[in-house]
Amino acid sequence: MVDFNKYNLKTPKDLMNYFQTNMKYGFTYRKKVFTDMQQDFQKNMDRFYKLRVGDDFLKSGYGVCWDFCELEREFFLSKSIEHECFFIESFVNRQEGGPTHTFALFQENGKWFWFEYAWAFYRGIWQYSSKQEALKDVVEKFKEFYDRKLFDVGVYKTKRICKRLDTFEFVERCINCEQICMRL
Repeated sequence: MVDFNKYNLKTPKDLMNYFQTNMKYGFTYRKKVFTDMQQDFQKNMDRFYKLRVGDDFLKSGYGVCWDFCELEREFFLSKSIEHECFFIESFVNRQEGGPTHTFALFQENGKWFWFEYAWAFYRGIWQYSSKQEALKDVVEKFKEFYDRKLFDVGVYKTKRICKRLDTFEFVERCINCEQICMRL
């Protein structure tokens, strides 16, 4: 478990500021950095990526949405902030697969918030009047973001992960969690 006080992280805003100052999108493997700006990022991720958790993730300085979401979950747990984490998966078609994303929602003062760092286009803390409104907005943004129509968009409420998983193990674990029915 990360000692967030050691990093002077007391609020979700503190965590967002820490990410913006210290973390980048991508992953490392044997001291080599892979970012989504590189060709074959997804192929390299499928070959070399392992989920990083806790201090290991923070020390690496790099992560993908899966890493960020697990650390966000750990932060919210440590601060006793009500929260839920979700995994979205979809298909462009069955042969190509499609994009995925994980994200965290948390509740404070009767409002729900989408905490988003990894998806740079929507980076920030977004406020909603309900969890359902937040889920609907995130899924709509996910569907609209891609230049091709996505099929079979699934949303799953994920459970805490405390060990390093590769891409296939991570996705399998997520899709075996509770699927959230979204009527959009």
